[in-house]
This record gives sequence, C-alpha cells and structure tokens, in this order.
Amino acid sequence: MAYFELLPNEILENIFQYMNFKNRRKLSPVCTRWNNVLFSDQYLRKNVVFHIDGCRMLDAKMILTRTYPALSLKVDNQFSNEMLKNLRLINSFSPKPTFLRLENRNADHHLGWILDGVFFSLEDVTQLHLLGTCKTERGVCFVLLNNLKVLKIEAVHVEFFRVGAPNLTELQVLVRSEDHMDLLHQFADQLTKLTAVFDSKDGYYFYNLKFPQLTDLTVERSLKGMIKSEQDISIAFFRRLKQLTKLRLSFKFIDSYVMQEIYESVPNLVELQLEVCEGTIELSNISKLIHLKKLTIAAEKVNLLNTKPPNLKHLTLGSAITGAGTFVYAFENIMLLDNLRSLTLHNVKFYPEVLKLTPTYNVVTMSITHYKRLLENHLQIIVKRFPALQHLKIADCPGFTQREIDKIKRMNPRMFISFDEVRFQL
Repeated sequence: MAYFELLPNEILENIFQYMNFKNRRKLSPVCTRWNNVLFSDQYLRKNVVFHIDGCRMLDAKMILTRTYPALSLKVDNQFSNEMLKNLRLINSFSPKPTFLRLENRNADHHLGWILDGVFFSLEDVTQLHLLGTCKTERGVCFVLLNNLKVLKIEAVHVEFFRVGAPNLTELQVLVRSEDHMDLLHQFADQLTKLTAVFDSKDGYYFYNLKFPQLTDLTVERSLKGMIKSEQDISIAFFRRLKQLTKLRLSFKFIDSYVMQEIYESVPNLVELQLEVCEGTIELSNISKLIHLKKLTIAAEKVNLLNTKPPNLKHLTLGSAITGAGTFVYAFENIMLLDNLRSLTLHNVKFYPEVLKLTPTYNVVTMSITHYKRLLENHLQIIVKRFPALQHLKIADCPGFTQREIDKIKRMNPRMFISFDEVRFQL
C-alpha cells in the first residue's frame, strides 16, 4: 500500500482502467483517494450510465456520494407508483444529465412529464436516445434542448415528438415511415453527421433531401439495392454532397454505374466503407479519390483491378458475417499501393497466384480474422509477401495454435504476433 501512495493519480487511473465497474466498486472503500480515482468525473462521463429499469425500485436509503452525467430510463407498459418514486429520486444523483437514453413502451402522458423536465433538468443534455414509442395521451410533445448535439431515434410515432435543437449536428435515425423523413427534413440544413437505417424496402423521399453542411454520411438499406428507377435521383443526391469526407453505404446490391458516379461526385472523401449482400463491388474508378486514406469493402466478390488510390493507408477486405468468404480479384493491385500501411483480411480467399506476387515493403500492420479453417501454409504465403510486417494479429481462426505462430515467428523474428487460440467446437 505504501508504494501505491507514492504513485500519481494518472498512473493509478491507467492501472484501474483494466477493471470493470463491479470490481471498482469493491475497491472504492480502501481509502478516499482510491475512491476518487476509481470514480473520477472523467471515468463516469465516459464509461458509466445509471440505469433505471422499469418499476424495479431504487434503494431510497442508499447514500449516493457522486452524481452521474449519463442516465438511462425505461418506462414499462404499466406506469406504477414505484416508477414514479424512482423518477422523484433522479434529481439526487443525476440532476443535470448530459446523456439521456429514454425507452418508452407505454403510450401515456408520463413521457411528456419526463421530457418537460419535471423530475430533472434537461438544459445540459447533449445526447438524447429515444426508443419504443413517442406517442402520448396528451398528443404532441414538444421539448426545447438548446445544448443538444446528438439525437438518436429508434422509435415509432415520431409525429408526436417535436424538438427544438438549434445546436444539433448529428442525427441517427431508424427510418420506419415518412414521419422519420420529416424529422430529417427539419434538421437537414444544420447536420454535419447523419446515420439513416431503413427498416423497410421503401426509401421514401430520402434522395430528395439536401444536406448543405453534411460531411459524414451512413446509409444502411440491406433490404433493398440501388435499383434502376432510383439511379438518376440517387446520383443527383450525391452530386449535392461534394463536401463529404466520410461515407458508409450498406445495401443489398449497388449498381457499378452508380458507384462510378458517386466516386466522381464526392472527390474529397477520406474514408469510404461499402457493404453489399449480393453481387460484386467494382473499384476500377476509385483512383479518382485522391484524398482517400481508409477503405473498407465487404462483399461476396471484390474486383481490385486498376484500384490505385494514391494516398490509401488502411485497407479492410471481407466481412466476419460472410459465410462463404470474400473472393478478391486482382489481389496483386494491393502490392502496388505505395502508401498502404495497414491491411485487414476478414475470411478473404487466398489463391495460388499469391506465390508469384512481388513482395511489398509498405505494409507494417496486418490483421487476419474469422477463418473457419486457416491453413499454416496459407498464412506463411501471405507473410512472405509482406516482409516489412511489424505487427500481425490473428483472431477467430479455430485450430490455429502456438506451434504455427512459432513457425511464422522464425520467418520474421522482429515481428510481433498477437492471436487468440480458438479450438474447434465438436
């Protein structure tokens, strides 16, 4: 204990960061200093959310020596007196939360009470997450949140929810109806980051919207692809987003012509992620993205022919959820990427032609994951093609043991290898 007393708080925080909340709570009675470091304001703000789960009663006699900036509330189908008592206690341990997660499963007027700030102040809320339903007995619920910056909606009946948020810059929405589109339209002019996940095949009028400030866009529409009837309107949509720097698209399939037009429409992309459930992703025209540094591709087939983005540093191929693996054509183009430093392969199929590839000395970090059967000679082939590797990570590859690691280590003694030894399941 004497030695720990000599350590500064910063060192103690680095030691305690490997502990979960339960273990931290066990150690907090050791001394006042440990209690303050274990549950510092910085730790509580980043890692702890105080949950009130339905009608499970809080202990009113519990002495709370600290306040919690993150709060999660779940309103059950039956709003009981127990729940009301819980709400009245919130002001003692979370008087001014900055993060609020509200899950409402009951269409009653109590949701309005919570959002009106009856039980605690909402003036400092910067992140709001709504789940369940926004429907109330009293009709439309309006709330003014001047400091709100991030809004996440995974709820139905959003037509009953109106929010004033002049400083909102990020919106994440699960699109289930045109009412969700109206919410997007309300904040379109001020958003810099948008995540739109479509819960149906209908895209509504999403491609008609304009986002003049948007720099980060994620669109997930796994139930529907970019069909021909939407080609013109979708291309026009991306042509209005020349300021985009980050783009993530997840579709059932994406037409190669549409992708070519997207590459030309958003020339300032720094990060691009493409995921399709069917078909092939063609990357022949991606070289036009001269600012691109991070590229992630997940599909059954990927064609890398003529893929030479000049400043690409991080490349990820394949997906952990693709059962049959990812077939990559023109794998040799990876060896021609002069600025590539990091390569991640998720269940990517290797071909005998890899043996003939000219080694590249650019890649220093590689991750190989989610292979149902990773053969030792396959991995040795890859390692030989990247002799400058400094760090190799192997994860979720059953059957790969320390013996194989030792063999690879002898090929490059200076390379650091991390892996999890997963046994075959019978």
